[in-house]
Amino acid sequence: MRMVDLSLIEAARQLLADVTPLPFDCGTLCGHRCCTDFAPNEGVYLIPGELPLFDGTEDFTRWQFHRTDEYEFAPAWERRFDSVPFLQCTRLCDRSRRPFECRTYPLWPYLRADGTLEMRYSFLAHGICPLPERYRIDQLDPAFVDAARRAWELLMQDEAMREHVEWLTAQYDALELPPA
Repeated sequence: MRMVDLSLIEAARQLLADVTPLPFDCGTLCGHRCCTDFAPNEGVYLIPGELPLFDGTEDFTRWQFHRTDEYEFAPAWERRFDSVPFLQCTRLCDRSRRPFECRTYPLWPYLRADGTLEMRYSFLAHGICPLPERYRIDQLDPAFVDAARRAWELLMQDEAMREHVEWLTAQYDALELPPA
């Protein structure tokens, strides 16, 4: 099972190292719910191949490994990976240690029919994050939105990540969610 190239993941994470959705800590709007308010089965998936960026000394994590044949993943992930690391945070982390998905939150990629990648609010963010209710995406820091898009474009150089984005796009379309 070939993981996503670690250098792609590191480069994508680096694009997001110094940008945030708003010019202030958006966690102050909600008490950092996305980082601390997990129900028993809530958390974030690491990109397959991202795990080596965590050395096991993190004191803010609980780990699970979800088998791709037991949970819903993009078909490419089911074919290529046996399991995907699932992280639950127990408290706020050092921002430099955040997984990729946390760095782009609350945005997820959406692949338009013309092949253009755009960022949309994650359908999972509603009810957790106040940003979708308070801000249109064009009201977020443009540097953050652009960095998130460029990071996803970089990851999409890997076939499994491209198919993952196509799968996420199909999820949006099935829910008939409007662009923000």
